[in-house]
Amino acid sequence: MTRRNLYIFFLVLSLAGYVWVFWTAPGSGGHHPTACLFKTVTEIPCPSCGTTRSIAALAVGDVQESLLINPFGLLTAFALVIVPLWILADILRKRDSFYNRYVVAERYVTQHRWVVLLAGLIIVANWIWNISKAM
Repeated sequence: MTRRNLYIFFLVLSLAGYVWVFWTAPGSGGHHPTACLFKTVTEIPCPSCGTTRSIAALAVGDVQESLLINPFGLLTAFALVIVPLWILADILRKRDSFYNRYVVAERYVTQHRWVVLLAGLIIVANWIWNISKAM
């Protein structure tokens, strides 16, 4: 993927994340139904269920509640802040640091398959956590 396409992809993804968080945030005009097709069909929460509520709790300073709702919310909020700022800094300074880190990370993951396994295990653990809270 070219630098330009990568930056556009992540900026659009970040913008979509911001729009989603603000559209579904408490006080944004009412209750919005879940967008999780998996939960709608199975009535079982997916690993990312609660991420938006977790970010909302984090936005009002309740870190503990945010982590209890879904730890992925903290990671997502971090990415929503850091990624666009990093890309903007690269664009303004005419550098490729985000792109270069992405390429290094991609190469590392393809050479060290255990990282994918570890990430999968973390996702499964979070899924178990989400299911146990729903019961």
